[in-house]
Amino acid sequence: MNNNQTIEKLMQMRMGAMANLHKQYISNNQMNGLTPDEYLSILIDHEWEDRQNKKIDRLVQQAGFRQKASIAEIDYAATRNLERNMFNRLATLDFIARKENIILTGPSGVGNVNYMVM
Repeated sequence: MNNNQTIEKLMQMRMGAMANLHKQYISNNQMNGLTPDEYLSILIDHEWEDRQNKKIDRLVQQAGFRQKASIAEIDYAATRNLERNMFNRLATLDFIARKENIILTGPSGVGNVNYMVM
């Protein structure tokens, strides 16, 4: 089977990210030095990450948020009294794995937030 057939079959199976990466690796001759297991792992990881990113994008769009926001966009100006380390710790979502609850307190919309892990 030639590479064009493989790419076409991947596309038909809706594995577009894997097909595009395979095509890129073939055209740049980047498969040298990789074992078949390593190469397959790279392709599968790429497809999986692409699907996860699409899922997140779809869920965010379905949520219908009025504004887009991310941890990277938080303004930590001194007047807001926000702790960067606190937000970075919360962003890891480790409290979920530990089955802990968090309580956020403070006036809404002013940027002053206190939290307590329980």
